[in-house]
Amino acid sequence: MKAIIFDMDGVLINSEVKYQELFMQFFKDRGVFIEKEELLFLIGCSRKTEDEFIASRLDISVESAQDLKKTFFENHKVDYLKIRMPYVLELLAYLKNKNIMIALASSSPMDNIEDVLKQCEIETYFKYIVSGENFKRTKPDPEIYLSVLKKMDTDARNALVLEDSVVGVEAAYRAGIDCIQVPDIIAPTDVQKKQTIYTAKDLIEAKDYIKENIL
Repeated sequence: MKAIIFDMDGVLINSEVKYQELFMQFFKDRGVFIEKEELLFLIGCSRKTEDEFIASRLDISVESAQDLKKTFFENHKVDYLKIRMPYVLELLAYLKNKNIMIALASSSPMDNIEDVLKQCEIETYFKYIVSGENFKRTKPDPEIYLSVLKKMDTDARNALVLEDSVVGVEAAYRAGIDCIQVPDIIAPTDVQKKQTIYTAKDLIEAKDYIKENIL
């Protein structure tokens, strides 16, 4: 293996739970009560999908939904260091010591990615950073992973993906890249188990698997 590609939300930071809480508060402030289960499909999705969901539930335009969401999150800043996943530093340091190229492929906007990496004090580990906002099609489409492979000048056989979400796992699978799933909120189904080489309960277990079976 020459390269490893990380997803961000749900893998490097425990943001899925935090964002779920914030979205429920966002809707509650506007007199709309949302069950957690109604938000599960947003895990791993693009910001565009979020905006369209907000627009449909509030019966407003997508542009108005964007503005409302932007204002809300500006007033509810997330301390990403506090929700950095356990063992992130251990895994990144191990991979760096093994001279593995480290990349990040996230559906989040680039400004959010840069903020997360800086707050979590891990930005120096990543040689390549790619945002889903630069693509017409987002995960589960494999385009973002294929783009990262091209940037790293390597092929799928020499790479590995770490993902948490259903759409992320499918994207890696369709790109032909081996994937370790580290589930966050949603437990893997038989489909994800067939699309991955291993399911790890956390990043230290993922590290141990990589050490024993790949490197």
